[in-house]
Amino acid sequence: MSDRKLSLTPRVENVRDKRQIEPVIQFKLEEIKKRFDDSLILIKKQFKMADDLRNREQEKNYKNVWRAQVVFLESIVDFYLHELSKYAICCMFLGTWNKSEKYYNFKIPLKNVEKGIKEPENINWMLEYVNEQFSREVYLSVEKMKDQLNLLGLDFKDILCTAFVNDDTSPEKYGKIIIRELFERRNQIAHQLDRKHSNAQQNDISKEYVEYCMNNVEKLINSIHKAAEEKEMTS
Repeated sequence: MSDRKLSLTPRVENVRDKRQIEPVIQFKLEEIKKRFDDSLILIKKQFKMADDLRNREQEKNYKNVWRAQVVFLESIVDFYLHELSKYAICCMFLGTWNKSEKYYNFKIPLKNVEKGIKEPENINWMLEYVNEQFSREVYLSVEKMKDQLNLLGLDFKDILCTAFVNDDTSPEKYGKIIIRELFERRNQIAHQLDRKHSNAQQNDISKEYVEYCMNNVEKLINSIHKAAEEKEMTS
């Protein structure tokens, strides 16, 4: 015990690793859409994996691949909306897009505004702020998606009517049902492995259901992107 050193040692300061801040890139509208399309192709390719497992009669495994595809589908929808949001806000700030009513009420902390005043030659400060702000949010529910598209000056009702125009029921009503049900299923898979809270039984899933989800997601994003392109041309 006598050999123990009980004296205090000075605290070492300024040794914590400093993470390098990655610059935020402002992508063009066509680049944002291409990233979505490429991601969708990758998700579709997972059908082959599921088919191989199905041929080997590994039911739990191939159905979990289908479940993963549903989660991935929602992830690329959300990421597309994040990228489009950054692009649109910066365009409205620069005046190359017509400003929406909600844009004028978009709140920015004074510390970011002061940074912008000091750097009037670029909009990196704005891009960095909206990137940080939007990355915290999820736009997959009907309400959140509608609010975000309204911020960008894109009409949610028109987008749904364009996306689901060939369906028998009201396109707007049908589109909301599609978005709501897909978001709920995504949450059930991601947070509960597709199990019901009531009895812990796992919901069944089929390849046809996943294809149905893919088709609706593709129609929705194509409609949103078309609205964004039209806004860009008319601004």
